[in-house]
Amino acid sequence: MKSLRDHFLRIDARSLGLFRITFGLVLIADLFARWRWVRDFYSNEGVLPNHNHLFNLRGKQQVFSLFHAVSTVGEAHFAFALALVVYALFLLGYRTRVFHVLALVVLVSLTSRNILLENAGNYAAIALLAFTAFLPCGSRLSLDSLRASLALRDEKRDTELNDRSRTSDAEIEAERLPGWSPTSLAALAVLLQLALIYLCTALQQRGEAWRDGTAFYYALHAERLASDAGTWLRDALPLGTLRGLTFGTWAMQLAIPALIVVPALFRWTRGAAAALMAVHGLILGVFFDLGLFGWGLAAAAPLVIPGELWDAYERSWNERRARTLVYDADCGLCLTLCRLIKRLDLRGHVAFQGNGALDELYVRNQTGATERVPMPKEVTPELVERTVLAIDRNGRVHTQGGAVTEALLALPFGWLAWPLKLPGVSHLLDALYEVVATRRHHISALLGKQACGIPLFDESHADGDDEGAAPPSPAPAVRVARLALGSLREAAVLVVLAAMLAQTAKENPLPGAAAIPQGPVLAGVASWPRMLARWDVMAPEPPRVNALLVIDGQTRAQQPIDPLTGEEPRLQPDGHPGARLGQLWSDYLDRVRRPEWSDFQRAFRDYLAKGGPLSEEGGREMALTGYDAYWVSAPTPAPGEPAPTAFEREKLFSHSRGGMGKLGERMPPLAPGLARPIKPN
Repeated sequence: MKSLRDHFLRIDARSLGLFRITFGLVLIADLFARWRWVRDFYSNEGVLPNHNHLFNLRGKQQVFSLFHAVSTVGEAHFAFALALVVYALFLLGYRTRVFHVLALVVLVSLTSRNILLENAGNYAAIALLAFTAFLPCGSRLSLDSLRASLALRDEKRDTELNDRSRTSDAEIEAERLPGWSPTSLAALAVLLQLALIYLCTALQQRGEAWRDGTAFYYALHAERLASDAGTWLRDALPLGTLRGLTFGTWAMQLAIPALIVVPALFRWTRGAAAALMAVHGLILGVFFDLGLFGWGLAAAAPLVIPGELWDAYERSWNERRARTLVYDADCGLCLTLCRLIKRLDLRGHVAFQGNGALDELYVRNQTGATERVPMPKEVTPELVERTVLAIDRNGRVHTQGGAVTEALLALPFGWLAWPLKLPGVSHLLDALYEVVATRRHHISALLGKQACGIPLFDESHADGDDEGAAPPSPAPAVRVARLALGSLREAAVLVVLAAMLAQTAKENPLPGAAAIPQGPVLAGVASWPRMLARWDVMAPEPPRVNALLVIDGQTRAQQPIDPLTGEEPRLQPDGHPGARLGQLWSDYLDRVRRPEWSDFQRAFRDYLAKGGPLSEEGGREMALTGYDAYWVSAPTPAPGEPAPTAFEREKLFSHSRGGMGKLGERMPPLAPGLARPIKPN
């Protein structure tokens, strides 16, 4: 029963910590992608002023956004800078619960500021961030857990640094120490949310292109869906490989929910699910412009890594990465850095030795025990007075910046430190080390550490009088407070979970979905934070038409220009520079042309008249005296067939005197270079 409980109702603290790091990186990348268009989408100089957005949504949509208070471009930049601080502190795990909630508020605000930009990626990222907010994502791999660990054990000498004994599970639970993760409905909600995203996406991808394996072919030929890497992929791979990617991606969407839910071979099924989630998310993130959908799901893969795999990883040991650090025992800064390295060294590769006794060398073996071996001959008291040493298992001695690099190589993701070995970089690191080393005692004093003569731990208490004692029990008042807060947490999770299940049933064709009721309360819980659960990515199949918005405009100097591209307007969809504006523009332009979004067109027309995305660069000269807006589309040819020689054009609206009219009313053929046959398999 315990294994079943942990399988469904608990997520390992290390998995939560790694999720916070990966998801924080994705959020920051998404913020910078939006920051590029901060004037266009998040200020009153852009496509949708805040008052216009709120006025058009009255009584139609339930939205909340802090960015509705932002008007000018300067205010928008300042708001984005604050958002970056929130995301960065969430990533680092500082006051994790607070900045987790603030990160959720920021993401909801960015999404709700202009709902014409939102897609399934926003819905998935918000839902995952909301459910994990109920879990201790800062319990491991965070600044919070590092601070707590440093306060829990205040090592003073090398023997204590080499003590890697673990705190018992009972004590971690009683004191909620680093590594604590509760049994909670929130864990079940996270797993159900992930499983439903994949399952609903697969169930809706029922078009012919998914059945015959051409879905990726058509998706990669849709300019607004394919990324730069995707456009390269469609020309580099034969049709047979694209079919394999299509079937493989669809199969992964069915396999992942089964591997998450099925309680068999816990360690391996969850590990396989995490690997497939990472691969699936990276395929969608790298080759398609789908916003947060692919990247967010890949970043959520750590959530399903079971504790057994983490334990196996921490027990793994590589002799080539084993190092002994010989440090200045009288330097408070050196001791502090060694304490930090100890906590980052998850696999126990590093042994520590003060420079007081140099007759023998401490080394760690595969069992985690510390052995004593002969000290290399080149290690002298004069050498260890000048520099820290890193000594590997072959007896090679590294000094100065090289010792720092070797210490980093012993840690998880140590391969990231390899560039520090490059000529020039290593010399610069040595110079920097000398600057710090010569001032280490002064820096120690500034940090409030003992500059020298660090008092040793009292030998009379070295073994501890309380060894083997039961972990302290929390005070009754603490237990009552925890019970009350835990009950409120579970009640809140239950409400959000019920809202998400009802919303998912409403928006997706699940069996028996009609029987799940959704009242106004549950609808509000889902809609206000934009957790709309529309998992219809490339469903029922990717578009078989390549389409985009083209503006036939004229400047004050009567020059033809498309303000979305900065070039003379042309109507060929294939290879059009307007398709490279990114996911935000693709979603916005595809929606604003539709009749149901006609209320938002007036602000868009005014924005285009002022010069569009290029007006900030060109100033008054980029303002348009007139333009015509066209929705241009051309069918994507079937595999092996030649590219189309004609296309369809729909005039959406005009402004003032209209465009230059050089495009003509007759449908011109495609440029000869674009009318090429598609490479067959």
